[in-house]
Amino acid sequence: MFAWLRGFAVRSGVGAVMIAVIALSLWLCHWVLVALIAAFMALAVHELASAAALHGHKPPWVVVAIGGAGLLIVEYGGWLGDIFTVGFIGCALLILVVMAWRLRGPVEGYMTDVGIAALMIAYLPLLLTFVMAIMRGAHPVGQMATLITVTVLGGDSGAYIVGSFIGRHKLAPHISPAKTWEGIGGAIVFAGVAGTLLGIFVLGAPWWQGALLGVVLGGIGAIGDLVESAIKRDVGVKDMGKLLPGHGGAMDRLDSILFCAPFAWAIMNLWMAQA
Repeated sequence: MFAWLRGFAVRSGVGAVMIAVIALSLWLCHWVLVALIAAFMALAVHELASAAALHGHKPPWVVVAIGGAGLLIVEYGGWLGDIFTVGFIGCALLILVVMAWRLRGPVEGYMTDVGIAALMIAYLPLLLTFVMAIMRGAHPVGQMATLITVTVLGGDSGAYIVGSFIGRHKLAPHISPAKTWEGIGGAIVFAGVAGTLLGIFVLGAPWWQGALLGVVLGGIGAIGDLVESAIKRDVGVKDMGKLLPGHGGAMDRLDSILFCAPFAWAIMNLWMAQA
């Protein structure tokens, strides 16, 4: 019990510091947060490449890291037009650059390396385009606070707490033996409560819309976490890195947020009524 409390305290403390940094960046200068997101994305690309290297793969990760970070900055700056047009075309061009760049190496492993790099592009800069869209929207502070709080403090913490205490039925033991159906239920309930409160007091939306937002993000975030677990199980690592005590690497922290971002953007901007 003491070990669990200590681990939870470390995990919660690091999470609180991350949220405080994000909140301070949103309050002082949005460009600071954009730069942090771009840097975090580049670190996550490096972590994925390092994991792939354990099986002898050598995707051109530097191209993805630099190109993806630059793309996020251009998207937020709004210098080349609509953010989604720029994001989708930019990711397509980045894949072409990767395919051409990899020609410099041996033919053996070409398809695998390009495929891994394409996965990195779809997983990180493409999905983070929706985060940039939230940042450039009419309610960036409230919506970013909602996305991070519901996903991290709601879904992730709910899954961890409930799964640790009453988790009995394995969700997908072939992917992650520690994840349980009870943990998923905890994620959905905690995220639903967080979404309800943030919907009312931050977004100015009806309580039921905030609750639905939370439930959706709680479930989608759990799937995102499971996807990253499958990648880690495939390459044989427990965590993608050691950047954040109690959380792992940058990829370990981004996994659920990446999956939730498109749904959060769509719900909050295309359906939810906001004051």
